[in-house]
Amino acid sequence: MKKKILKKVMGVAIAVMLIGSVLAGCQKAADTSGTADSSSTGDIKAGTDEKVSSSSDEKIVIRLATPWTPGSVSGAGDQIEALIQKFMEEHPNVTIMHDSQSTNDLRTKLTVEMAAGNPPDVSWCPVNYAREFIKDGLIIDWKDVIDDPAHPEWKEWFSEATIASLTEEDGTILLAPQEGSIDGLYYNKKMFDENGWKAPATWDDLMNLIPVIKEKGISPLVTGGKDSRFAWMASAILVRTTGLEKFRSLCLGADLTNWNSAETGFPKAMDKFKELVDAGAFPSGVLGMSATEADQMFATGKAAMYYEGAWKPNNFLSAGGEEFLENVGRVDFPAMTDCPDGNANTRVGGCILGFMVASGLDPEKEALCIELTKQICSPEFNVPIMEKGAFVYAGNAEYNTEGCSAVMNDLIDAYRTAESYIPSMDCIAPPAVDLAIKQTAFPGIITGEYNAEQAVDEVQKAAEDYAASLTQE
Repeated sequence: MKKKILKKVMGVAIAVMLIGSVLAGCQKAADTSGTADSSSTGDIKAGTDEKVSSSSDEKIVIRLATPWTPGSVSGAGDQIEALIQKFMEEHPNVTIMHDSQSTNDLRTKLTVEMAAGNPPDVSWCPVNYAREFIKDGLIIDWKDVIDDPAHPEWKEWFSEATIASLTEEDGTILLAPQEGSIDGLYYNKKMFDENGWKAPATWDDLMNLIPVIKEKGISPLVTGGKDSRFAWMASAILVRTTGLEKFRSLCLGADLTNWNSAETGFPKAMDKFKELVDAGAFPSGVLGMSATEADQMFATGKAAMYYEGAWKPNNFLSAGGEEFLENVGRVDFPAMTDCPDGNANTRVGGCILGFMVASGLDPEKEALCIELTKQICSPEFNVPIMEKGAFVYAGNAEYNTEGCSAVMNDLIDAYRTAESYIPSMDCIAPPAVDLAIKQTAFPGIITGEYNAEQAVDEVQKAAEDYAASLTQE
């Protein structure tokens, strides 16, 4: 079993380690402090009403892995430490070892540790990684826990749609839901108003706007090319081009090795990206620009638009202050009216990040891990962080709208009202395919090394290699 997962993920882990900060998707800013949920009076063993004693003489060590490092944009660095301390006070026999790393480093470490058979007991995890881990029996299926009447909070906190976004066709629930994700094409409202520009609703609007913005000496669209921040845009373009079902089939179904087929729509999506590049949407040197540098370019008015996920407002606050954040607007990624098979109203996001618990733990430790995860996924822990503009909580808890920026309220509303979701490419595609898209195909088109067809071929090769690894013993 360990050899099987080693073959599937080790190459990805090595590639990610070599590039350093590929997925700095969860970001830098000031910490906030908060309090943990203290309503629990004991730990409930999964599937029973039995309470697990917190005064056992047996010492239990739980290794927890999160991306909430001190100073992270989530603002959860201090808050998770407060939760840990409170949990250990409530359970004197428990010691929690918190391993906090950047998202990029944590993804890498998870693949390596899973391959070595030494996973953390509880960990933050993207859904596509969990899909690989659960195939090999390395993490628990959350279905019995979430369906258990002894754990009613899960269905009180999270909608059916949120839980469904983590549910496989066979009913397996990959992760405990925690962070909701939603995309935004952010734009500088003050700049747009002063120039009489309208935020683009269609692809034609966007393409017509690009030369107009460039005439002003402003870059139309910026992103952190050095950090390979193309996973969200890859999903947005593909779903607008080919639609939900074909997208899912490429990543999860029968079309896994058909990325080069016109029927799946990916070649058309790459044509669209090349059209964007050829129009001059990105600034010169974008591939050498970090996400932080891109934030600063947007905040200083050197770029008009920025496309990515719901954590960006806190980055924009750090880069430009409150006055700039007040001038940031959000719209959906433009619809492609010339692609009738595409889904114009699908938003990139959903609940694509959650928490996993390692399988094979003894019953008492597993119950404690489940209770710890419940507290991490609770409204009490997440709503204060959401109100600081760090991310969208996957639950439907009430929050202080007046305490949030206008763009953050727009993002929360977009998450809660979406007709349908598709995850960002790094949370739905096999990791090797995701890396081929954002580290090879998109950058290759930007540099001119690849035309659209050659870029597709690179992704196709990665998909074929991945599919072949699944059949190896």
